Amino acid sequence: MVACAICGSTEVQKSLMAPRVQSARTAAAPAEGEAPATDKAPSLRTPTSDAERVLTEFRRKVEENSEYVGTNFAQEARAMHDGDSPERAIYGEAKPDEAKKLIEDGVPVLPLPFLPGRKTN
Repeated sequence: MVACAICGSTEVQKSLMAPRVQSARTAAAPAEGEAPATDKAPSLRTPTSDAERVLTEFRRKVEENSEYVGTNFAQEARAMHDGDSPERAIYGEAKPDEAKKLIEDGVPVLPLPFLPGRKTN
């Protein structure tokens, strides 16, 4: 089942779309009536709903105030919980069985409602 990443609705439909492919010659120049290209990533577009704005702000705060540890999340969280590593705010990725084991062992972890920036393409 597919659900909307913004609102959680399962009423998702696929729209027919033609890919916008540009040749190398036309990629540098914007089409007539278009704004010039920017370095801004597509995932950083302007939020359109209140839920999307809240989620975008939450993501920004998490990324600014914590360290991304990638796939080492379970090991880092356990090391901090056991006192083998200094406590700090971290976020990253864990397999479902690793996350379940952390919770069973009393390690305070929560799933985030977004993917790390490196996984959004």
